[in-house]
Amino acid sequence: MINIPSTLSILLRHVRSLIPFVIILPNTRQALELIHIWATSLDERSRVIAFVCLFHLIRKHRKEMIAVVLRVVLTHSSAATRIVVLWAEPIYRSLILQKALDSNVVGPYFTWILSGSVPLNSFDQIFYQNLIGMLLIELAVGSVVNAPINATLLNAAYSIWQQYVPESFPGSMNVDNYALFAFDATWTLIQSLQQLCASKINISSSCLSFIGSSYCFDRRFIHSKLLSDAVSRTEFLGVSGPIQFSFNVTDRITGLYYSAKNAQPSSNGLSFVPVLEYFHPSDWRIPTKENIIIWSGNSLTQPIGGAILKGLNLRIGIIESVPFTIVEKVIDASGQTTIQYSGYIHDLIKLLQSNMGFIPTIELAPSNQTYNGLVRAVHNGVYDIVIGDVTVTAARRELVDFFHCYI
Repeated sequence: MINIPSTLSILLRHVRSLIPFVIILPNTRQALELIHIWATSLDERSRVIAFVCLFHLIRKHRKEMIAVVLRVVLTHSSAATRIVVLWAEPIYRSLILQKALDSNVVGPYFTWILSGSVPLNSFDQIFYQNLIGMLLIELAVGSVVNAPINATLLNAAYSIWQQYVPESFPGSMNVDNYALFAFDATWTLIQSLQQLCASKINISSSCLSFIGSSYCFDRRFIHSKLLSDAVSRTEFLGVSGPIQFSFNVTDRITGLYYSAKNAQPSSNGLSFVPVLEYFHPSDWRIPTKENIIIWSGNSLTQPIGGAILKGLNLRIGIIESVPFTIVEKVIDASGQTTIQYSGYIHDLIKLLQSNMGFIPTIELAPSNQTYNGLVRAVHNGVYDIVIGDVTVTAARRELVDFFHCYI
């Protein structure tokens, strides 16, 4: 989620090499305009605003549109790179990936970058070759990147945990990183409150006084300014790394680490293997234990250029309209009736197939199908693309994108 300033800052700084990338959205016109602002603007604020707008556009479509929007990756692949950034909540990641696998847009022609982990071995083994090469970029604690942490404090916390709530302790190797971040945040608050209450401030009320109703969202800490000052003075080595804050910055200003992992074959099926690590304010570096990156398609060669349709199935909708699409029923010697197509559109499809290498499945629209219905069929995922004499209107552009061909 875009609610952690450091996460947004890191992404904006290091994902520039991915521009332009695929935005999973049924109508890409607005998204492409925002991508242009994000990619070209010299003003960092404009870039942040554009990125947040992109995020909110994607959020609108959620589960019910996943199958449809993934197919857009194929229909717009000639204008996009082969990189897909999946920035989604944990409950949606596996769902989106499964839909993408079913739609054949995960490897070998597309590289996926995830913002959070997914259980790779939960997918059917027939998809393993497609999943190889995915990248995972996630926030890390100091111990993951061989940075200093407070091991004494960490062991003491684990000891207390096992003593009082042993049934919930997962083992030191299985504690989620965000649990360690939460511990350091809590420890920061405790130390800051201790400083506040120990200081010789001229206050008539308790140092922990609140004003407002008993409702938790309608209460305000009286000495919030003094507490903020205390937090900015608090500095220590925490269980996740160095802790230090500053005014007007909601996240820590030191101890920011990220880990980039690569989906690779392992003895247990598939697993994410560390391949790069990031230290703020430095840059990405190779870990002490170096691992090579295996790219999509189980290749050691870094993918370049735009995404291609070669070898992919493409459902193409057509509508009878002379001379663009001519439909004829042909009866062979055995009396069997077959449908044959001819016309400008049929010749264009054959030319595109020859040049791009996709596998077409041509589907003739019903005789009572309207052009508006044809556009909605693309929007709803009935077809991946429609080729025909379809007029571009404002209402239709809100549902799909149009490409013009001149013959």
